[in-house]
Amino acid sequence: MTSLADRIMAEIEKQGDPERRADLLRYFKEPIETYGLSQKQNKTIADQFYPEVKGDLPAALAVTEELLKTGVLDAASVGLKMLDRFRLKITAEHFPLFDKLVDYLGNWAITDHLTTHMISECVKDDPKLTEELIKWTSSENRWRRRASAVTMVPIARKGLMLDDVYRIAEPLMTDMDDMVQKGVGWMLKEASREYPGEIHDYLVKWKPDTAALVLRYASEKLPQELKVYKTK
Repeated sequence: MTSLADRIMAEIEKQGDPERRADLLRYFKEPIETYGLSQKQNKTIADQFYPEVKGDLPAALAVTEELLKTGVLDAASVGLKMLDRFRLKITAEHFPLFDKLVDYLGNWAITDHLTTHMISECVKDDPKLTEELIKWTSSENRWRRRASAVTMVPIARKGLMLDDVYRIAEPLMTDMDDMVQKGVGWMLKEASREYPGEIHDYLVKWKPDTAALVLRYASEKLPQELKVYKTK
């Protein structure tokens, strides 16, 4: 790793909290690597080292990639919090790098940060990138499949690209992985803010074949009379 990434890792290790680490290991269903830092600590470390990449998006992207590669939850969080400062500079041209970073994902927290903060900005810049997201829906990597849906969350929340939301949802509606089910349910829930009737009808269509978890998540923001649940 570069000197900067090494120094960030040293600071993370220095601030490690064994007790909180044990709590996090219990909290996440999937195995994770962590030193037990809080989000507040991660932000403080990101703020501490940000001046070293200030105004230099390529440098920020490079160090974030190094930190994600470690597989350590805290390191990935610090890197992404540094990169948050560059969100307005992220465009479609950065998608290939983020596509590569998806391979380093190992939990829902970092997946959701990378997708809703970064990859969604690429798609906003070039909506044709949804074709790439559709390819992700058939990946063997559960986090890539979840990423395909969660990337669209900020977009769906604004009532945009509903047809693309459906195209991404379609292959995920029968996914057996609960993390993917929650992801597609979340995307549809956000779309329901602007299109409650349309999402209700879509869920009714899928009710016989999709998981109860998808229906529950997707129905959360619907009016009571439009909610769709699995019945025995």
